[in-house]
Amino acid sequence: MEEKIIQIDRLAFGGEGVGRDEGKVVFVPWAVPGDRVRVRIVSDHGKFERAELVEILERSPDRVDPPCPVFGACGGCQWQQMNYASQLRWKGEILAETLRRVGRIPEANVLPIVPAPAPWNYRRRIQLKVAADGRIGFHAFHSHDVVPFTDCKIADPLLNEKLEAIRQAPQQRLCAGFELLLNGTGVVKVLGETDPAVFSQVNPEQNKNLVGTVIDFAFGNAEKAFTKKKRVVELYAGSGNLSFPLAERSGGIFCVEENAEAVHRGEKEADARGAANMAWIEGSAEWGLKKIYRSQVDVDLLVLDPPRRGAKEIMDLVCLIRPRAIVYVSCDPVTLSRDLNLLVRRHYRLEKVQPIDMFPQTYHIESVSRLVLRSE
Repeated sequence: MEEKIIQIDRLAFGGEGVGRDEGKVVFVPWAVPGDRVRVRIVSDHGKFERAELVEILERSPDRVDPPCPVFGACGGCQWQQMNYASQLRWKGEILAETLRRVGRIPEANVLPIVPAPAPWNYRRRIQLKVAADGRIGFHAFHSHDVVPFTDCKIADPLLNEKLEAIRQAPQQRLCAGFELLLNGTGVVKVLGETDPAVFSQVNPEQNKNLVGTVIDFAFGNAEKAFTKKKRVVELYAGSGNLSFPLAERSGGIFCVEENAEAVHRGEKEADARGAANMAWIEGSAEWGLKKIYRSQVDVDLLVLDPPRRGAKEIMDLVCLIRPRAIVYVSCDPVTLSRDLNLLVRRHYRLEKVQPIDMFPQTYHIESVSRLVLRSE
């Protein structure tokens, strides 16, 4: 395999450094913009090449020594080798560039990214893998091999302590994968493959900023008497992370979620709170939205927080219903840009996009977008 020397100019979504070799784009994992590196070309795809990092000839001023001893082998983090300010800057630039390139939205109003209150030890939920020989760890970078570790730098210390206790109890039978979840009372739960899978935010402190942004984008500075008249539909509602704050400020909310356990939890919590203005619909986002459409509900606000694949399957239906405003929470700039492109080409104007650093030390980018009907 041929070795070359290239200058790293930028980062791509996915975490790789990007340089050029005689006009051809080269993607290099673990490289930092400003690095001058020796790489080994591992595949040629015509217009671009993929390479592995062989040697750092000149260090970028943004490069730091990663604190994790398994960084580079473990696939959990991609950016521990960059200082945090640089991570934030590149996440904002990657989001704006993706909106331009994929969404065809050349001048999106991308606001300054919201930094995480804690760039380390923030995760309260981790997914672990168990190798055939009993080793416990995370999947390796681009592999299903298991990389053991003793102290995950982005996990809450209580999760690391619990994992060590599990390792010291070899008689405990473990399946091929399990989760550790730190609940709000400080207790770490062990969740096996057969436990109900209900999505929850892994970064509770930054989640407060996410919820606050959604509420601000949904209602702004409108008077309480006005917001109490608004009819809200929330898709991919989970068990109510956004639903309850939205319900407190609106006239009524339909919460659509296909996970039966999440709906059960949401309904139970609504009963406990006496939230009479919440209606839970168990089913896919598309099925639930069709049901709402057939009921001829006048939708003031649509809030959606889809999985990584985005919400392509419901975009036509959204444009048919035409909610007056849309707040779109996304964890993937590419699928977000694809969906926003369709909305902007038809009836909507993209007002603003707020990136939020939910996952420091990784390339993942959370964001909240607000769209309004162009006729308003």
